[in-house]
Amino acid sequence: MKVEVRRSAVKMWLLAMGGIPLLVIAVDVLTNRRITNWLRELVFNPNDTQIFEPRDVIWAWAMFFFAAFLVAWGLKELFIPTKVIETRDEGLAVRLRGPFRAPDLIPWGNLVDIGPGEIADEGDILLLLEIKLLTRGDLPEHPWGARWIETRVLGLLAEDWSLPPGQVADQLTNYAIDAARRDAKERTARIWNPS
Repeated sequence: MKVEVRRSAVKMWLLAMGGIPLLVIAVDVLTNRRITNWLRELVFNPNDTQIFEPRDVIWAWAMFFFAAFLVAWGLKELFIPTKVIETRDEGLAVRLRGPFRAPDLIPWGNLVDIGPGEIADEGDILLLLEIKLLTRGDLPEHPWGARWIETRVLGLLAEDWSLPPGQVADQLTNYAIDAARRDAKERTARIWNPS
């Protein structure tokens, strides 16, 4: 059974929904300004009305592009979620180099242990999947969506995953055991049938 860990659909949907108010306000400022004029009349005295300046339009364009990106990315992740971790026969494929980049492959023989963990970050406790390795190999020095906790312990940030890190660790461990059994059977079969 192949194991795949993806981002949580609910969290990606909420991200897309969070960009919609920004998008509406930006479009309003760039077009007829009905909403912003109404808010301005509520906040300020009509005799002391504020006027829009060119910088307001610049900020509206910046907010428009940022909100459009948030909505598009959130919807993309909702309908076609990215595989954060994927098991393969040759090892564990993990995205450590950012979006639009191929995942890094950690061979099964290089894994020592996989388990859940936590890390304190500016007063917040973040959930992790800790991967203990024999060697770092060619894994990135500054991984994307992960941290080097120790010299050979990689912590994958699991805040936006669909499954908790403990459950992922159990599934990955079971797959690794099955992969080792399959590999041992293949080696034994090659010894007895050398043709």
